[in-house]
Amino acid sequence: MSCGATSTTRPQSAQGWRGTAGQLVRIAVCGLLLLWIFHVIFCNEAQLYLSETGGNWASLTKWEQRSLAWTRGPWELWAMTRRINPLALAAAFVQCGLLVLFGGLRWRQVMRIQGLELSFRETTRIAFVAHFFNAFLLGSTGGDVIKAWYAARTTHHKKAEAVLSVFVDRLIGILALLVFAVVLMPWNIPLIVEYKRYAGACAVIGAMAIAAGGVVVIAFHTDALHHEGRIARFFRHLPMGGSVGRALAACRLFGLHSGFTRSMAAWSLLINLLLVGSFAVLAWGLHIAIPSKTLWMVVPMIICIAAIPVTPSGLGVRENLFFYLLAVPMLGVKPSEAVTLSLLGYSVNLSWSALGGLVYLFMPDRGALKTADLEEDVTN
Repeated sequence: MSCGATSTTRPQSAQGWRGTAGQLVRIAVCGLLLLWIFHVIFCNEAQLYLSETGGNWASLTKWEQRSLAWTRGPWELWAMTRRINPLALAAAFVQCGLLVLFGGLRWRQVMRIQGLELSFRETTRIAFVAHFFNAFLLGSTGGDVIKAWYAARTTHHKKAEAVLSVFVDRLIGILALLVFAVVLMPWNIPLIVEYKRYAGACAVIGAMAIAAGGVVVIAFHTDALHHEGRIARFFRHLPMGGSVGRALAACRLFGLHSGFTRSMAAWSLLINLLLVGSFAVLAWGLHIAIPSKTLWMVVPMIICIAAIPVTPSGLGVRENLFFYLLAVPMLGVKPSEAVTLSLLGYSVNLSWSALGGLVYLFMPDRGALKTADLEEDVTN
């Protein structure tokens, strides 16, 4: 018996260490990216301060430059943040709250195609709790897994389909943002031609859009994932392959349901308008003059690229992308302005995540949310 217990414990322990190491690496990458971007911004602000006061940056030693940058830079960044218009901040706060609400309602529509019904109250509650876990948990138990877990517990007869609904909702959301950015590209040709960084970002977004669109077409509008098809038979030979195969086969229902595409397009357009609109309002509140055609292309691009799990919640990656794409001479945006816009957008979103944490505290079944239970419920 003891041998059996030992053999079971060791793989779990090894898996736990690997997960912890992976999270430490992500946190380290996040910290390095933030450190680098703040150093660049602080040096830029220090140089501007010296030029206004008659000083000479080049005459300073490396240590004096760094000392001045990290002394003067934070104050300049704080002054930039303090100039936000309170009405703009309030408007962005409301928009972010509506984003969570409407995102939950879109997910509810996806679940209905699979014959799963959740009340408006339950859907909203799960959406806010998932938003909390997306922002505050660094492990694999992120917001999407939380949504899948709660949906699977609520709809015991269709656990695989419940998990599928979360994946499909995320796929549709990302695809909508990608299409949104691609549509705005022709209006930003001068930027794309002038700067290689824009050309590279557009190439990445275009490739992501083709990949996501291809997955949607194959899964929703062909029989490639049919339960008797080659792909389903392959998954049957893998652990938990039966549930995966059943979920993949259920994708065809989305393509067969009339009106699903139009409904998802309408919900996604509304969500995208609120998402990018919150950054547009914050830019107005900070008195940052960014052409609308550029901001409405850049924000979806940044969100899609930052969604790649490199750092927790995309922190560091997102700020570098705002700096990289907005702080260019053609737009006239200062590095500190670009990063302040990113940080304020993240802070407003974080405030709704905190509210989701309060919702989670008052959930009657929150004590059952354990990793072992989650893995068992979601994968079975």
